[in-house]
Amino acid sequence: MEYKILGVYTGKIGLLSNNFESAIIKHSVPVLQIRKDHIDGDEVKNTLYHGGDMRVIHHYSLKNYRHLQFKFPDIKDRFVPGSFGENIVTEELSEDELFIGDIYQLGSAKVQLTVSRRPCVTLNYGYRDVRVLKEVIHTGKSGWFYRVLEEGEVKAGDTLKFIERPYPDLPVSRLFDQGYGTEKFNDFDFLKKCYDTGLMDKGWKPKIEAALKDK
Repeated sequence: MEYKILGVYTGKIGLLSNNFESAIIKHSVPVLQIRKDHIDGDEVKNTLYHGGDMRVIHHYSLKNYRHLQFKFPDIKDRFVPGSFGENIVTEELSEDELFIGDIYQLGSAKVQLTVSRRPCVTLNYGYRDVRVLKEVIHTGKSGWFYRVLEEGEVKAGDTLKFIERPYPDLPVSRLFDQGYGTEKFNDFDFLKKCYDTGLMDKGWKPKIEAALKDK
């Protein structure tokens, strides 16, 4: 499985609607220089919840963007690559096709999928519409993150090439459902397996720890 990278993006901290500061709006760049714990030139405003070595690269797809454009035709021109906070965009892929721990060659870097993104109100501020966050939570089309196994670089035209799936029983979509579905954090066996991968980020890890402690 190999997927063409259509664009690469970084962001600077700026003001969104409601005078909210964020670097969620990304802009096209010639190349991403990928380090172990960051991408050169890609800023993070709230380091308490964002950034870190489990969230170095955010991936979104045109497949997901098309859903949002269809759902919100009155603001469809706002759903353009980079606007969702992603660093890389492919035509294909969505959360229900991916698994925690999937390993890929990304340009000259090697990366590993960690977690689904936990969407927040910043999406509404970025798109200037209060409906967006609710739809993303409802559908689970939040994108996903990678950690870096080997540093390198990637540019548009390069590929994301699948290498290995060490955890075929840990779908990314199921993790999202545990956080945002009707019955939250109740599949303790699944959550323990996710936790034991060592791939949970600063958003998911404490919530899973709390769920396992209180079971």
